[in-house]
Amino acid sequence: MKIRITDYLEISPFSYEYLYTEVFWFFLIIPVLVFWYLYKEGKAFNQLNLSSLSSFKKGKFNFIAFFRHLNFFVFLLGLCFIILSLARPHLPEEIAEYKKKNIEGIDIVMAMDVSGSMLAEDFHPNRLEAAKEVALDFIEERPTDRIGLVVYEGEAYTQAPITGDHELLKTLFSEVETGMVAQGTAIGVGLITAVNRLIESDAKSKVIILLTDGVNNSGNVDPITAAQVAKEYGICVYTIGVGKDGPAPIPMQTVFGTVTQSVEIPIDTELLTEIAQLTGGNFYRAENKNQLDRIYKEIDQLEKSKVKTLDYKVNPPEKYYGMLGLGLFLILIYKVVGNTWLKSIP
Repeated sequence: MKIRITDYLEISPFSYEYLYTEVFWFFLIIPVLVFWYLYKEGKAFNQLNLSSLSSFKKGKFNFIAFFRHLNFFVFLLGLCFIILSLARPHLPEEIAEYKKKNIEGIDIVMAMDVSGSMLAEDFHPNRLEAAKEVALDFIEERPTDRIGLVVYEGEAYTQAPITGDHELLKTLFSEVETGMVAQGTAIGVGLITAVNRLIESDAKSKVIILLTDGVNNSGNVDPITAAQVAKEYGICVYTIGVGKDGPAPIPMQTVFGTVTQSVEIPIDTELLTEIAQLTGGNFYRAENKNQLDRIYKEIDQLEKSKVKTLDYKVNPPEKYYGMLGLGLFLILIYKVVGNTWLKSIP
């Protein structure tokens, strides 16, 4: 790291903003030390031994006592500068640039299965509405991320491009329903469509959350091939299998009206696990809405931690040198003066 002499001269604490303001709690040590010093001085005032007796002449100002108090103040000032250096001071414009990089760290595409089986009522009111509701909560928790939405059945389409306009995104989310394209479950097509939305992204972390309740039974793109493309572009895929084991109640249209029937809906957990592992993500299984909510919360925390780690490499230039150097210098002065001119006679 290259250090310039000007780094040591930039020591005014009011010229900076601080990355770790929680370090300021250490300033609580200062009043504790002051109280200890006053207590010690009051207790030892009448039996103080000094290396000089000149201060005891009547009518004379006690310079030794004054400089002893001043020396303790120098120690406290040095300690303050060391605490400020631990808080990592930076110029305001550098902090602004750091925060800008911090909030531009991730692009997410949510690839959601909207096939007819997503109307199964083992979730309330059904799988699709529960998935939309939990996904909207996830969006609320990531206000600074750019997020897009791809929906798929037998075909796939982009319902919302990657955007930071979350109000628009939520509106487009609410309009999602089944039956808008060909029937089926084209997991490979849904995944590759989501990948295409992220190919041009320059975000440090690119993520797809792929949700389905079935098996890949249509489309002309193999899901593993799509996952390999995602891996090539550094895209992490989290896969979620939605639905309980066994038959699930699904409303069916008949000549007698809507009838609810129990239908077996298999989920290809092996495929979803392989996609996630291949791209560095995780596979999750949700059998109710609460589990689905916890899954999205876990993904939320995983991605926040990942971006924080990536941002560590792009921290702004350090500016603590001046404050740390001055703090250590003042404490050195305190020690030297205390052990020479102000040293007590045993």
